[in-house]
Amino acid sequence: MSKKKINWKAKWETAKQVASKTGRVSQSVANGVFGDRLDKWNLPIAQELTFIHQNSPLPLDKENLKSLLTQSKICILVHGLVSDETMWKYEPSTDYGKEVQKEFGYIPFYVRYNTGRHISDNGQDLDQLLSELIKNSTTKIKEIIFFTHSMGGLVTRSACYYGKKRKSKWIPLAKKIFYIGSPHHGAPLEKFGNTVTTVLGKIPNPFTYLTKEAINLRSAGIKDLRYGFLVEEDWKGKDLDSFVLTEKTHVPLLPSAEHYIITGTVGKISNNLASEFFGDAIVGKWSSQGKSGNPKYNLEFKPQNAVEIAGVSHIQLMHDAKVYDALRGFLAK
Repeated sequence: MSKKKINWKAKWETAKQVASKTGRVSQSVANGVFGDRLDKWNLPIAQELTFIHQNSPLPLDKENLKSLLTQSKICILVHGLVSDETMWKYEPSTDYGKEVQKEFGYIPFYVRYNTGRHISDNGQDLDQLLSELIKNSTTKIKEIIFFTHSMGGLVTRSACYYGKKRKSKWIPLAKKIFYIGSPHHGAPLEKFGNTVTTVLGKIPNPFTYLTKEAINLRSAGIKDLRYGFLVEEDWKGKDLDSFVLTEKTHVPLLPSAEHYIITGTVGKISNNLASEFFGDAIVGKWSSQGKSGNPKYNLEFKPQNAVEIAGVSHIQLMHDAKVYDALRGFLAK
């Protein structure tokens, strides 16, 4: 029996792809957990907020945009915490951006950013990036839609807040914003982390004190997720580790756009106790639906603009065919 010839070249290429993917994931996780410090220390591993095209940062000069912008409609994809643009892929050769381009003609622009920075810092940078895109585009942009996952929804809402305040030219072009598992009023895990460090701080023991200090090293971006802080005034000059820091600026939904929510559940049945209590396992159902314990912070999502997909967890929401089917359904109306 002859031995099967091994294709070492193919194996090497596969190994390089795996290593590249692993490196990207590691960098995204590091940025999510310690990104504010990486940015402060100006370390190369800190990710700048930018558009990514063919796995590389996209310069927004007129020449680049001329070849890329072949349509007047664009889709901005904004990922969540400890993630990056590669997480949108739900099949080997496609993702939400590629599908929406093929079916509806939207040119996808994938955002990559340092999720450990304050949400308001990333929101302001996204506003500036979109303004630069509109300014340098050789094609007249007529419509912008957003696909956002988790923290990405809050970064987008922050960008809308600052863009409206600055009268940015992209604001009236934003027609539809999709929030996929976004914690509009905070994430339970960050609230739990804050509670743990508060309790540890009350125990007069060097070990528990050091444990508390280690946990408190989590990034500013993660701490912003406790209550969903979107603007600089909510955190500047305040102790982010305070147990009762609940007041925040109410940022309504951008009135000129249509807003949609897509949520998942940890259970395979939507209305069972686990799904109601745990939501998608990371974000509670009440938060993803824009409901707050304080009515003044409630967000007015239209019931017909919301869909819940049972059995799809928080991370799966970013790369699941059923989620794209929901996006397709809303866009086809």
